[in-house]
Amino acid sequence: MEIMGRGFKQIMHESPMYFHMGLKYAGYKLFNKKSPFFGSADIINVCNLHCKHCYWWLNRKENEDLTVEQWKKVIDEKFKKQHVFIVFLVGGEPMMRPEVVELFVNEFPKRVCVVTNGTYPLPKFKNLYFYWVSIDGTQKIHDDIRGKGTWEQIRKNVINYVETNGKKASKDIWISMTINSLNYKTVKDVMEEWRDYTHKFGIQFHTPFMKGDPLWLPFGKERNRLVDELIEMRQNGYKDYLSNPQNQLELMKGGWGGKGTTPIDCPTWAIVSVDHMGREKMPCCIGSADKDSMKPRCGECGLGCYSFLMSYGIKGSGMISN
Repeated sequence: MEIMGRGFKQIMHESPMYFHMGLKYAGYKLFNKKSPFFGSADIINVCNLHCKHCYWWLNRKENEDLTVEQWKKVIDEKFKKQHVFIVFLVGGEPMMRPEVVELFVNEFPKRVCVVTNGTYPLPKFKNLYFYWVSIDGTQKIHDDIRGKGTWEQIRKNVINYVETNGKKASKDIWISMTINSLNYKTVKDVMEEWRDYTHKFGIQFHTPFMKGDPLWLPFGKERNRLVDELIEMRQNGYKDYLSNPQNQLELMKGGWGGKGTTPIDCPTWAIVSVDHMGREKMPCCIGSADKDSMKPRCGECGLGCYSFLMSYGIKGSGMISN
């Protein structure tokens, strides 16, 4: 038995955490008490790439980052205190700070996902949950979005990880694809290219920060066709590989997050998100701690994390109740 990459023994070992998760869910359903299930941390404010679709560059203003000791304090005060289950490490590029990744992995064994562009070597952390490796198309399209030679470097790093760390190492590598107007016709090809070396494949849609963003794939015929194709693939041989459940994919056909730049149904409270200085980001994990920074267009949101929660009946923006 396996649930989202977690085996029976691991699930049993984590039973106290599921108890806390159950209490949180019951508190939300019965009393509308909003306490986060997950955490997200921008552990570095530097990246080695400048991807066309990336929100992070829009709001980057500082070069300073926290020390390992300072991150330990953030872990205790922001994440452990609120009993978050899974923590996603992002950036910038988190593999530029492997010492911080190691800290999180030790503090949250088998409950840390590293969201990486994959261009740095992938170390084997004993208690890592998995790497979310970003692939945004077949080789030419990916390189057009992320930079020449990046696809080949990622391929080399992923294959090296799998071949070096034993037959089960592919379980540590999941592919994340952000779908936009440049790459939406390549999704099936990307899945086929990476399936032999990776455990799961997940999609989300590009979320614009400005009206008329040419990278946004508009709601309508082409987007619906792609979602229907993915649902059909889940039903015909890809169910164990495509991590997005069908009800989440259906949500992505239309606007589910909010109106304008205001989250309404989106459960922003369910993920406590901090930036590179440990400050909470608003209104969500791709927002900013700076109230004057650019905001995502919630009405056109395509984020996989929040739509996944929505697909299980968790919704409603609002302040966290501690």
